Amino acid sequence: MDKLFIASSNAHKIKEIRKILSDNGFNTEVLCPKDFNDFEEVIEDGFTFKENAEIKARYYYGKYHLPTLADDSGICIDYFGGFPGLHSARFLGQYETYEKNEIILKMMKGIKNRKAHYICGLVYMDENGSRYYEGRFDGEISTYQNGTEGFGYDPIFYLPEYGKNAAEIKGIKDTTGHRFQALSKWIQDIK
Repeated sequence: MDKLFIASSNAHKIKEIRKILSDNGFNTEVLCPKDFNDFEEVIEDGFTFKENAEIKARYYYGKYHLPTLADDSGICIDYFGGFPGLHSARFLGQYETYEKNEIILKMMKGIKNRKAHYICGLVYMDENGSRYYEGRFDGEISTYQNGTEGFGYDPIFYLPEYGKNAAEIKGIKDTTGHRFQALSKWIQDIK
């Protein structure tokens, strides 16, 4: 495979995927919509992470005819019944990420059950069709926001085994996170 298309316009996500692929000896040219000056929004109207990833993979594979990886991921908070889940990127849309995290912390003040997990639904599409892979990263919602090593909800995603939030631990998601897990399954399958 000479080229691989990542169906995302999220710069943080693309950087993370490129690092994980590179760390796993994947030496191919990794492209994304920005490389084609493509800023069109794909409507993700599926009901599962898999369906949303499939929508993006199908759209971009049909457009560029390159082997395509698409993921849909999000944080699922037990106290909110798994919400925001599929809606993680658009949850509290008018607010910046820092503010979103502060709102969640306020909503959960005094709550004992702080369990949460990230899910990554990953679809790979090429001329042979599509395949689905999933990764899950368990943790809790912290009582504070801290760290600069992650993005999105990482500054409030607490990892009990480390005693820190994900954004406080350099490279943690590149070696154990939900996207890493899904990509590792794909890499093993491809090899």
